[in-house]
Amino acid sequence: MKRILGITLLSLLFANCKENVNSDKNLVDYPSTEQTKDSSNKTVEENKEEISNNNDKNINVWTFYKISENSISETQKETKDEVINKFKNIKIDIGEKNVTVREICTFEFYKSVKTPILYYENAKTAKLYESIFLKNGLKLGNEVTVYQSLYPEKACEIPWDELLIIDNSLVIVYDDYLVFFKKGSSPNKNDCFSNTKITNLPITTSVINGNNVWNELDCNISDLKTRDYLRLPDIKDVKVFIIADFNYDDFRYTLVTLKNDKVITKKDVGFAKEGDKPNTVSEFTEFEVEKDYVFTLNTKTKKGDSFKILKSEMFKIKDDGLIEVVK
Repeated sequence: MKRILGITLLSLLFANCKENVNSDKNLVDYPSTEQTKDSSNKTVEENKEEISNNNDKNINVWTFYKISENSISETQKETKDEVINKFKNIKIDIGEKNVTVREICTFEFYKSVKTPILYYENAKTAKLYESIFLKNGLKLGNEVTVYQSLYPEKACEIPWDELLIIDNSLVIVYDDYLVFFKKGSSPNKNDCFSNTKITNLPITTSVINGNNVWNELDCNISDLKTRDYLRLPDIKDVKVFIIADFNYDDFRYTLVTLKNDKVITKKDVGFAKEGDKPNTVSEFTEFEVEKDYVFTLNTKTKKGDSFKILKSEMFKIKDDGLIEVVK
């Protein structure tokens, strides 16, 4: 599996952090002019960030919705679940003068808008973060909006001392992860599922291994660590997902069926086993799905210079979301 979700090495992140911006203009097509605005000077550009809906009582409330798939430089100390549990109930209010992280702290803010190069100090680092945000479904664009305390001595403690607005998401950094908040109420799971793309059957290995077939899912399904998915057509009131976990040449595909938004079945249908030597695969299982929801799993093992089928199995998803063996 050639899809790479790993983050660029830490050395690339911090290399030449203070180098001259002009020497790197060929790497990032960002404007080099600073666009800094005082919090009292609202402009048309600032207003683009605002989601105007006078009927929404939560218009200035930002609610946690996800963390980054990977840490920035692989120096995290906490697990993703620990980070999610720490932030999942956090709400942030941004008013005309103050930022309030509910039940944690409040500060009077200074707001500035900067180019990515200016904020990240050089083009290489800006380009790196652009790729990180893209992997998490956000476009860095040409502006980073920064909220900081107007009075440094009254600032909130880390990670609340600096808030970023990027692509209509509020972003903080915690334990080497990016933590994302959306404006308004918490995302509704049903709404989230309704926006997922459906891939028609059959699903062959050419589809599975194709480019641009895996979509990013914002919903949390069965506490799986990744959100790359294929959604199969529903079976009556049963939703069917294949959730993928890509990690260099390793991979894992998990079939999940949902009924009334509760997990009915969770089964790994594709995965690789490491070989005796580093970065090698000794055995792997791949799957295909026929039009009648029959899965065929072929486990292959290495024999000499090629892989031979070790075993095959077939099962079918029933109307209730459970699976049965097909003989």
